[in-house]
Formats: sequence, structure tokens, C-alpha cells
Amino acid sequence: MVDPENTPFKSKDYSALPAKRLWHFLVKQELLQDTFLRYTFAKKRKQSESVEDREEQVTQQVEAELGYPGGKAKIIHKESDMIMAFAINKANINEIVLASTHDVQELDVSALLAAQSYIWIGEEYDRESKSSDDVDFRGSTTTLTQSTASFGMAQMQAPPSVSTSSMPWLGSGQTSTGAGILIKRNLNNVKRMASHPVHQYYLTGAQDGSVRMFEWTRPQQLVCFRQAGNARVTRMYFNSQGNKCGVADGEGFLSVWQVNQTATNPKPYLSWQCHSKTTSDFAFITSSSLVATSGQSSDNRNVCLWDTLVSPANSLIHAFACHDNGATVLQYAPKHQLLISGGRKGYISIFDIRQRQVLHSFQAHDSAIKALSLDASEECFSTGSAEGNMKVWRLTGYGLIHSFKHEHAKQSLFRNLSAGVMQIEMAPSNRIFSCGADGTLKMRVLPNTFSLPSGLCDML
Repeated sequence: MVDPENTPFKSKDYSALPAKRLWHFLVKQELLQDTFLRYTFAKKRKQSESVEDREEQVTQQVEAELGYPGGKAKIIHKESDMIMAFAINKANINEIVLASTHDVQELDVSALLAAQSYIWIGEEYDRESKSSDDVDFRGSTTTLTQSTASFGMAQMQAPPSVSTSSMPWLGSGQTSTGAGILIKRNLNNVKRMASHPVHQYYLTGAQDGSVRMFEWTRPQQLVCFRQAGNARVTRMYFNSQGNKCGVADGEGFLSVWQVNQTATNPKPYLSWQCHSKTTSDFAFITSSSLVATSGQSSDNRNVCLWDTLVSPANSLIHAFACHDNGATVLQYAPKHQLLISGGRKGYISIFDIRQRQVLHSFQAHDSAIKALSLDASEECFSTGSAEGNMKVWRLTGYGLIHSFKHEHAKQSLFRNLSAGVMQIEMAPSNRIFSCGADGTLKMRVLPNTFSLPSGLCDML
């Protein structure tokens, strides 16, 4: 590799000499030798996936490179059954709350996020671990040691004058993956979660239709916005200011509450039927006056824009006829003024809400799109399918960047194989969190195209 005649630049023209000189300089730098060896001699691992026939013709190859953390997934938490939803504490990104079919757990994951690269779990090991469906990871807890407490878990300990045995709701110890258990709540079949944009609050929405708001590490609920016995909750969000929250349900309704409630059973100040069959997702375009919804309607108007300041009879601004069999997920890109929606047949559609037209539509997966998340910089977005596959796409040009096959696919013949990826959240520092049918909450670190290795700038 250091042979002066052995370079990628075969041209004899004098214009290639600067590139050759730079090559000779870089290959001699110890800091970069591992990188050159990996990309020159290591065989790259293709992770191209469905839609197979179409993507084989794409000129850009989709690969998970064998040298950056994004090529491996870190398991943040493992359950014996499905992880339905999770939420990251916006006031403290080291805390995550997740919901399985039997309970809700608040976790301190600071030790995992700060872990060294050798703790990353590769796909080969991950597949082996997921095949052990008999193991109940819920009981895999250990006692906190003094060394573990140094990872910022002091808030897990009860005050000296109070015994933890008198407070059974408080978590104790760690999970099998090393996350600290802050608290466990006896809430069954929670399907959706949403974190407050500023304060340490989060919402839970259950299969029985109940909607509750909690404060992190506080045992009692703050308020119950919606009692059990209503239509199942399909999606919930706070608006960007955090003073309102919205809840979509399986009967096609969207309801909006003021967050600062003192009543024990507050009523929504807005509630209307957006879709005739179901409302699957929505997005606050402004604080709460303009709302976009996705779902399934008998007239195929499955993505709609609503003005909540006018009467319900006149509140529909525009309806897009799209996504046969219904739209399942929706995201709003405020910088670009775009809506991104996914449907039951695996298609993604991009809408310009200023011109109120469809800009582009393409098939992203072979099965229904179950999860959708947008990067805060609006450079890319991620999709998750019912088959358990996950992909990352550019928002400009809609090119496929990464593809992770079977990220949350079921491994047992005795389970429902149609659930797949349940939720995706793209977080700061190029992190992407996801959960699903395989019972795991995973984190990947996507590579930054424009980042340089530490010390390289000083060297140059």
C-alpha cells in the first residue's frame, strides 16, 4: 500500500499529481492505517433488502460498513415479549421509558451510552441471542455496585431515611444489558408513548383507550386525560411548546387537551373525526391551529390538513387521495414544509403543504410501514416495516442511505409475524433508537459523512 506506484489514481496527467501526493501522505499516517486497511482489503457486508427487484437496479449500493458503530446494533433492553413503545426524556437524554405488554419501565441508560466500542453487539451475536425465546429477561437483575453508581445513577437510590422495601414501585438493580432500573409501573398493554419537549413528563396510551401523564421517577400519575373504555390509542404527541397534547384513536378521532390541567378527568377542548375508519398518526404543523392527519377513510382521503380555528364543518383544508388501504405513519418537516407519510403497502409519499401537492412517491418496503422518524436536521428519515426491516433515506432526492434487514423481526414460529418495527426515533449525535416485535430496544450510531477522525485536522 505504501508502494509509490500503487495508488488508485492511474492517470499519467499532471493534474493527478496532487491527489497522488495526498494519497502517499495519508497512507503513511498511523492514525489512518486501520481505516485504509479496512476499506482496501476487508470485504464489505451488503445489507440490501426488499424491494429486491427494484433495489438491485439502484446504482448506489447499500452497505453497512464493517468499521463504524452503525454497522452494529447495541441492545439497550431485552424483553421476553414485544416492546411496544418507548420515549426518551427530552430533559435528560440518558433516561428512557419503555412499554411491554405487562409493564412500563423507566431506565437510566447513561452507562450504556458511554460504553466503549467493544460492548457493541454485532448482528451475528444478536441473532443468536434472539433465538432464545424461553429466557425471561425480566428477572435478570443484579444489585447495584459502588462502581456502577458512578455512571450517574445516584437518583435511583432512595433517601437515607426511607427504605426501598417500603416503596415497591422503585426499581432496584440493573437489567441484563446494564441499564439502571429507575421505576416500574404496573400498566398493561401500553401501545404509545410521548415525551414532553421541555419538562420531565411523558404520556402513555393504552389498548383500552386510557391516556395518562407521568413525571419521571414519580410513582403517582399526574393526570388521566382519558379513561379506559374508549377507542384504542393509535398515536399521541405534545406540541412543540408543550402546552397541548393530542391523541388519535382507532375510531378516526383526534382529541386535543391543554396540558396544564388540575381536574381529575379533564375534557379535550377539541375533538373531531378526521377519518371514517381510523386515524393512525398526526402532526402539529403550528402550535395546534394547523394539524395534519393520516389514516384510512372510505373515500381514500388518507392524508388531510385541518384548521382547528374554524368550525368542524369547515375545518378540512385539503385532503390527499393516497395510500390504498390507508396511511399508517406521518411526519412533518418544518424547515422544508413537507409531510412524509407511509402506507400499508410499503409506499412513502412526500407532500408539499404550501403547494398542496404530492412531490414524490416510492415503494420503501414490501410490507406495511409501521414506524417513521425524521432527523432533526431534516437531512434524512428512517422507516420501519411490518417484516422487521429498517431503512434510512435522504429527504432530498429520496436516496437509500442504509438498510438494516430483520432489525426487529420475530424469530419464533409461535408469534405474530406481522408486528415488526414498532417505533423509531432519530436522536442527536446520529443515534437511532428502535423497538419492536423481537423484544429488543436497540440503538445504532449512524456514520457522519462529513466527520473526520479525531486528530486528523491537526495532522493536516
